[in-house]
Amino acid sequence: MVTVGIIGGTGQMGHFFRGFFEKNNCKVLVASRKTKLKPENCARQSDVVLVSVPVDVTVSTIKKIAPYIKKDSLLIDTTSIKKEPIDAMVHYSKCEVIGMHPVFGPNVKSLRNQTIVLCPARTKRWLKWLMYILEKNGARIKISTPEKHDEMMSVIQGLNHFSTLSIAHAMKVLGIDVKESLEYTSPIYKLRMAMVGRILNHDPSLYASIEMMNPKNEGVLKAYAESSKKLRKIIETKNTKAFLEYFNECAEFFGGFKKEAEVLSDYLIEQMVKRK
Repeated sequence: MVTVGIIGGTGQMGHFFRGFFEKNNCKVLVASRKTKLKPENCARQSDVVLVSVPVDVTVSTIKKIAPYIKKDSLLIDTTSIKKEPIDAMVHYSKCEVIGMHPVFGPNVKSLRNQTIVLCPARTKRWLKWLMYILEKNGARIKISTPEKHDEMMSVIQGLNHFSTLSIAHAMKVLGIDVKESLEYTSPIYKLRMAMVGRILNHDPSLYASIEMMNPKNEGVLKAYAESSKKLRKIIETKNTKAFLEYFNECAEFFGGFKKEAEVLSDYLIEQMVKRK
């Protein structure tokens, strides 16, 4: 039986993985500031050590526990940023190392159709075990390098969360009543507002870390600001020709995904219409 030690196991994501590994016949040890079991002892006793703590303390936690992990064990982190934590795990430990990013929140009921990005850094036998146990439960695995992962997350998370928060703040500045606005609109706007509200219902410190700790975000947000500025100027000058060029340039870039997006959004709208 594999013993999995979860550092930060009393947090939401740690709690999720505790249940997951227990359901998959692993013995699970949990260590946090709230437990009698200390992180160092948890690391010493485990075959697989999962670090599930806030992004801003992940590296310091890795430095603290890495020397206690057995050489034939596996060390994993679960942060949404991979380069710095993986570098720390490789440098401070002698065991196998895999960076892992579960691209979902802790409230999901299972791993079915959930994406998990794996960044193997130093591994011989544990990668095969980890992929098997995740895929057996329906997860979709994406193998990546830490650099590529962080680049993609700067868009998937950094850019998208930035634009979402900007929308919410602009509505606040304008004094728009959110509930009243829903009385004027179609389901697609309500779906957009649902995505805004979903983020705002979560822990703001998580999003602060996502925006501020990924070094790739700087270039992405600069590009976003420049694109927004260009579009704003087109609208202010009422340059219809430039607007059509801007729009068509975006449409061409999205290619065949445009149709796929319309089909998917039509399905979601239909489900919203059916919902009471």
